[in-house]
Formats: sequence, C-alpha cells, structure tokens
Amino acid sequence: MSNRDFSESLIGYEKEDDQLWLWDDIPELKMEIGYKIKKLLHLEKSAFQEISIVETASYGRMLVLDGTPQITEKDGFIYNEMISHIALTTHPKPLTAGMIGGGDCGPAREALKYGSVETIDVVEIDPLVVSACRTWMTPYESNDRIRLFYEDGARWIKKQQRQYDVLLVDRSDPYGPATALYTAGFYRDVHQALKDDGIAVFQSGSPFYSDSFKKTVNQLRKLFPIVHTYTTTIPSFPGGIWTFTIASKRWSPLQADLNRLQWENAKYMNPDIFRASFQLPNYIRDMLK
Repeated sequence: MSNRDFSESLIGYEKEDDQLWLWDDIPELKMEIGYKIKKLLHLEKSAFQEISIVETASYGRMLVLDGTPQITEKDGFIYNEMISHIALTTHPKPLTAGMIGGGDCGPAREALKYGSVETIDVVEIDPLVVSACRTWMTPYESNDRIRLFYEDGARWIKKQQRQYDVLLVDRSDPYGPATALYTAGFYRDVHQALKDDGIAVFQSGSPFYSDSFKKTVNQLRKLFPIVHTYTTTIPSFPGGIWTFTIASKRWSPLQADLNRLQWENAKYMNPDIFRASFQLPNYIRDMLK
C-alpha cells in the first residue's frame, strides 16, 4: 500500500508535502500531537478496531489502534516496567498474576522475572493485536507461564473469584471497547477477583487532562484500604507525565521489601525510582484531596 492510500484509509493519518504524519487528537486540551511517519509496516482491520504498526521518525516502531498511539519501540520499556514491578515487588510472594490488555505481552515479560510467579494470564480482546505485536514489535518468546485468553476483559473478570495475587490493568483510553474498564462495576469485579491479600494496578492516565485519573482513585478508595498513585514520564505520551494507581487489600508499596525488586536487567526501574515514583507534586496531591 502506498503512503497516499495509507493516509486516505486510516484514522488519524494525513499527508503533508509528501510526508506522512499521525495526528493524535486530544479534545480535552484542544490540541493535537503529530508523529512523523517513515514507513507503514502493518495494516489491518479487526472486528474491533483498525490496527497499524508504523516506523516513526522519533520513537521507532509504534503500535496504533484506531489512530491512537499505544506503545513505542523506543520508550515502551518505561510503561512495561512501571505497570508491573511495583505490584510484584509489593506482594511478598505472588503466585498467580493476571493482566487485562497488554497484547504486546511487554508487562507479562517483566512479570516473568519474579520466580515465585507460577502463571500469568493475559486477557486481550483482539487476537490480531497480539499477532501483529509478535511480528512487528518486541519478539515474542513462548513461555509456559504465560497463558493468553482472547476475551473481553470486563466480561472475563466477572468470572474470576479470589483467583489472583496481582492484577495489572493495562487499559486503553476510556473510549470504544475500553469504556467498560472504567466503571464502578469493573472496579468491584477486580476487587472480587483478587485473593484476600491481592494487589491491582491500573493505568490511570495523565493528571493534566484525563478525568479518568481522579475518578479511578476515588472509585478504588471505596473498595481498598490501601490506594496510592505513582507517576512516571513517558516521552511519547501526550503531556509526558503519566500515572498508575495501585490498590491493595493488605500490602503497602511504601513498606515493600525492595530486596525483592528484579531491577538488575531493567532499563528504567531501580530502587530509587520505586521510592521516588510515589512522591507526588503538589498539584497532583491537591487533585486527590
């Protein structure tokens, strides 16, 4: 497919002076962010969404769903490490882990670094996302501890009762199929799916423009005795700064044994980053009051 056909067929792509750009529209900020595209690598339409993988000028390969960037080759390790290591270190002995989303299996690969973990169930609604990532993003190595389920995460979680020590919710923005992953009922289902000392981590968006951030924290505080937000910086994400929220039935990340942190082969995570990520600037503290 030519660049001309590409730009005319997919959401968010435009051709300007023979150069292809992907424009990520952020209506909350009344702005768009443009990513210069060098080459189309993969394009298909599934039953759920448009899937493309492109070579960008600044971030290497990028997974794009319905015109919205998801993860990039250059800075994806930051997201993968930050959504996984905090909870898996905080729990003293995680045996069963589950993940909603994360079709690229990046966080699941990080979870494999914890020897106590016996199984990691990855629930992805769209099998074509998984196959595209296996081919074009980080090479996939089969591992018996990773089990893939192609289901709607909001429906799947309802069937789980006291099953998991750790749950990672790698959800997309609250649009389309991901809307159900932001409801009060979903948070209750996650709580029920955790064991009595279980921990969940939610991608909770940007504090600059995402209403889902405050709503997520408020909903989790109604269910869990321990709720903490932590931050990181992901250059390819709009606004740069990003939040995750950890909700725990027993174990506090502020008292975690960092000797358990598997950071020796990490590119971003280390004990200092673990501690510092929970130190919130005043404007975020004010938002959470």
